[in-house]
Amino acid sequence: MPKPIPSLIIASGLALAAQTATAQDYSAQFGELGITGTVATLSDIENPTPSDRFALGGALFLQGIEATFQERYRVGLNDLDMGIPGLSTELNFNPNPDPFTPDVITNLFQQIGTSMDQAQQALSPITDTDDVAVTLDLNQIWFDINANGIRDENEDLLPVMVPLFVSRWQVQDTLDAFAAAGGAPTVTFDTSDAAWLQAYTHVFSGTAEMVIAFDPTDVIAKVQTNAATIAELRNGPAPMMFMSPQDEELADLITIVLGVLEREPDPTHTRAALDDFRAVISHNLAFWDRVRAETDNDMEFIPNATQDSALGLLFPDNIDSAWQAVLTEASMVLEGELLIPHWRTGDQVGINLNKWLENPSALDVIGVIAGSDLAPYMERGPLATGDAMTQFDRVTGGNFALFAFTLN
Repeated sequence: MPKPIPSLIIASGLALAAQTATAQDYSAQFGELGITGTVATLSDIENPTPSDRFALGGALFLQGIEATFQERYRVGLNDLDMGIPGLSTELNFNPNPDPFTPDVITNLFQQIGTSMDQAQQALSPITDTDDVAVTLDLNQIWFDINANGIRDENEDLLPVMVPLFVSRWQVQDTLDAFAAAGGAPTVTFDTSDAAWLQAYTHVFSGTAEMVIAFDPTDVIAKVQTNAATIAELRNGPAPMMFMSPQDEELADLITIVLGVLEREPDPTHTRAALDDFRAVISHNLAFWDRVRAETDNDMEFIPNATQDSALGLLFPDNIDSAWQAVLTEASMVLEGELLIPHWRTGDQVGINLNKWLENPSALDVIGVIAGSDLAPYMERGPLATGDAMTQFDRVTGGNFALFAFTLN
C-alpha cells in the first residue's frame, strides 16, 4: 500500500462535469518569475478569466507565506516549532541576521493577514458555475527565502511546505513518499478547489488576527530587556551546569507566551478572527457541495465517493460526511450553540467561546485551569462532546491530524 501524501498548498481535482474549460498551465511563470513575479504578472491581466483569478489567488496565498519566511530569515528565526502557520518549518541558516526586534512577530502576522485578504479578493468572484482549470507542476514552485531573487538550495516547495501541514514526526516519511513518486506532482485545480483555497486563506488570516489581538510586542521587549540585564550582571554563561543558551531561550519563550496570554486582547481582532473561522467552515462546506457534483475521475486529490485520488492519499469511505460532522460541531461551538466543557462545571455548564471572542478578557493560565477567569463566559446549555472528532479519527484510521490539515 503506498504511503499517503498530504496536501501542501492547494487541494487538487479536475473540472466539474458541466465545465469544459481548457486547462491553463501557469507552471513556467512560477518557475521563472518566482512567486512575487507571478503575482505581478497575473495582477496586470485586464480581463482575468476564472482560472487567472484562481492562479492569482494561489500566488497571493503563497506570497503571504513567503513573506513570513523572508522575515524569519532576515532576523535568524530559522527553526521554530510553535504549531502556528508561518512559524513551523525549518529554514536555511542566515549567517548574518539583522537584530531581532520586539515587533517582528506582529509585523510577520500583519503581512500574512494582508496577503490573505488580497487572495480572498482575487478568489471571491469565482462562483459554482465558473470554469476553473489551472495546471501547475508543483516542482516549479519555490520560495525566495533569502530574498536574493535566485532559486537556492532548500527553497523548493516540498521541504519548505510539508512541515506546515503535517506533524514533525511525519515530515521525513512524507518527503520520502513524494521522492518515491518522482517528486511533487503536476495537478490541475478546478472550481471546487477555489472554495478549498478560500477556506485555507481564512485559516491563515484567522490565526493572524488572533496573534495580532494579543500583540506580543511589549511583552517581547520586556523579556528581551530583562534577559540582557541578567546576562550583563552575571558577565558569563548561565552558572547551572545543565543550562544551555537554548534552555534560556526556551525559558524566555515560555515567559513570553504566558505574558502574552495575560494581555487584554483587542476585541476588533478577535471578532475578525471569529468571522474568518466562520468563513473557513462555510467555504469548506461549499467545497464539498462542488465535489459531490463532479462526475469525472481524472487527477483527483480530494475525491467524492465515485472518484479516486491520483496523488497517493487514500481517502477512506465516508470521510466527507465524517468531516462535515466535525465542521458542524465546530460551527456550533463558534456560535455558542455548544459549550466547551470544563472540569469543574459538570455536564450541564460550559464555556461560551462565542462570548469570549466577541468580548474577550485576558487569559491568566492559572485562572483558566481553575476556571475562575472563565466564569463570566460560563452558562448552562448543551456541551460539545467531541464525538464528531472521535468518529472522524476512527474513519481515518487514527490519522486525524493528517486529514484535518488536508481538508482544512
